[in-house]
Amino acid sequence: MALKLSSSHNPKYDRLSYIYERIARTPDGVTIKELTQELEVSSKTLQRDLHETLASSGIYCEGRRWKLNHKSSADGLGSQERIVLGVLDSLAKQAGLDFYHKAHQLLEQISSQLEHPLFANMDTEALSKSHLETFVTLERAIKSRTMIHAHYTSVRKAQTQVHLKPIRLAFFAGFWYVLAFDANDDDTFKKYHLKSLTHIVLTDEHYEIDPSVIARIEEASSVWFSLDEPFEVRLWIDAEVAPYFQRKPLRTQRLMGQDGDGSIEVALRITHEMEILPLVLWYLPHIRILSPKWLDKALDKKIEAYKKG
Repeated sequence: MALKLSSSHNPKYDRLSYIYERIARTPDGVTIKELTQELEVSSKTLQRDLHETLASSGIYCEGRRWKLNHKSSADGLGSQERIVLGVLDSLAKQAGLDFYHKAHQLLEQISSQLEHPLFANMDTEALSKSHLETFVTLERAIKSRTMIHAHYTSVRKAQTQVHLKPIRLAFFAGFWYVLAFDANDDDTFKKYHLKSLTHIVLTDEHYEIDPSVIARIEEASSVWFSLDEPFEVRLWIDAEVAPYFQRKPLRTQRLMGQDGDGSIEVALRITHEMEILPLVLWYLPHIRILSPKWLDKALDKKIEAYKKG
């Protein structure tokens, strides 16, 4: 039976796509005669498609049958793209088996050469099949701007029913969160640990989101951020650790100056002191808060409290 290809503006592309997919899903291979009957084109056209175009994509001839070498097929990706896919595949392993199996299958559709020598470490909580289903449900609600009802268990194990306007799914410090407005609390902006949300139901209520809210979220550096007006923080960083801030700048970071000894001064915008204090504590004594002064004093209080035990 002849195949009716889609009426696109590029019939050759449709034909090549069909041939590739037909061979890819047929382990025993396909003959030119079979393809001729299915596509209603000449054998010469098919010979040209196979030899001149598809051979570079891992298609090869064994006897009279054309097959796909899945391991050596060229998928059009360059070395840099393969590295990116390799890193993503490696990171996916740390999010739990259910998540990894789905992610790996998806990445394999992009590149059949995911046997890579890369290792990437991301300290992240594991996601089960039910959590992936939660992702799908929340994504649907966010895209359609549909409010949800759900049960939420706080870190202290208190259970409440919530009525939310979900805005974004966000990943901070190894944990997934739902950023949302709480309809039961005058639309207060809150973050909910994704795995602690259960019994999610989409309602028939819809909402709108101010674009400025999305812009503010895009600047978030940690789960401590808020939708309050951001303030500027200036840091002095000595030459020993300055390269780390230059290789991987903080979100919203701007270089304000560099001294001859290699030390630098940077500025960034935050909305909560805890967006920056943990980082400063990590890099002490190689970093100093220049402004605002109240933030520097808050750091001193934390250090004093620690010393007092």
